[in-house]
Amino acid sequence: MAFKLQVIWENENSQKLTFNDGLPASVNELSKKIEDECDLQGQQFRLQYMDKDFNKFMNLKSVSSLSDKDTLRVVFLTSSASSVSDVPVVSPVAHCHSSDSYDADNESFCTTTSDTDILSSSDSTSARSSLWPSPFVLPRFSYDVQLKLDQGNSAFRSSGKFLTPDPKLKSGILDALAEEIINFKAYPSDSEFSDVAEALVDKHPCLKEQGSESGYSGWKMSLKFKLANYRRTLRGLGCPEVTVNALKRKPEGKHSPAYGIKKPKKAEVNYCPVFPQGETTESQEKMRVELLAELQKNNNNEIVRKLMDMTFAYRRHEVVHDSPFVADFKSRWPALFQVREVSQWMFPFLNDMRAVQHMSLLNWL
Repeated sequence: MAFKLQVIWENENSQKLTFNDGLPASVNELSKKIEDECDLQGQQFRLQYMDKDFNKFMNLKSVSSLSDKDTLRVVFLTSSASSVSDVPVVSPVAHCHSSDSYDADNESFCTTTSDTDILSSSDSTSARSSLWPSPFVLPRFSYDVQLKLDQGNSAFRSSGKFLTPDPKLKSGILDALAEEIINFKAYPSDSEFSDVAEALVDKHPCLKEQGSESGYSGWKMSLKFKLANYRRTLRGLGCPEVTVNALKRKPEGKHSPAYGIKKPKKAEVNYCPVFPQGETTESQEKMRVELLAELQKNNNNEIVRKLMDMTFAYRRHEVVHDSPFVADFKSRWPALFQVREVSQWMFPFLNDMRAVQHMSLLNWL
């Protein structure tokens, strides 16, 4: 039975896809088909479907959610924006002509470009800019690894023969996957490891494991060990997102690797970034004191914003390492609690525009 879907993406592009043999078995396979048919090679994206209960687009987790003649939306994950805030921005903010404006009739809140340019330079932090992709997009492997995989896939399609990777090939695959994973998270969840392993065997079926119910449980376990070793390397290099969980930082009597792991919560991207190049704890503290002085001046928003940008990593280190009380943190960083600053990270998460009315309550901080 033929299955038809409408696929839409940015700039009002749309295309009809017909599956004469029924839908693919997984979301990854469907994404690959859409990537080929809609000429989206090399772009990271996730799929959303129109949910009939809520009449809204929802993230597609299973092809069983789809019906004939449904509409799929392609949401690209790579962002051209070079800005992040104290809480990661996941959607762009609309622009207005005024500096800061709230339109009660249209129930919308707008900020200018200068209000959303949070990082002043691309090398000021090693900040991440993307959330975990769904489905996971495999990286391009090294030439020799890719050549062996292509040969293995050809043999699998022609004779059904599975590829047994030698240690060098397996190490090359795991190294590339670990480097790609760390671009998004240092501590992926079990389900996210499953996403990566499933994407691997979907794209390279010659790597499927015989006797495994999922076909990738061994790859999943190997990925966990590989990433643990990768984190150990990063810890030796002083990566703050990893060193925060070193055993010497654990409470007395709690020196267990699994105790109290500090890692990003859902939707947190820049959890514990490194300091800007050339900056130290001492120089960042001086900048914080300078920021307090600048707050006492009028019409000084640009300088305050620049200093807030430069001390972003310092604030994150305080939050992650020290877990301060809100009152103490507010006394050290009063600028962060101003309406202008709070709106920078709060607005992108307000899907219901009417909720912006509550921004007026922030004046009481």
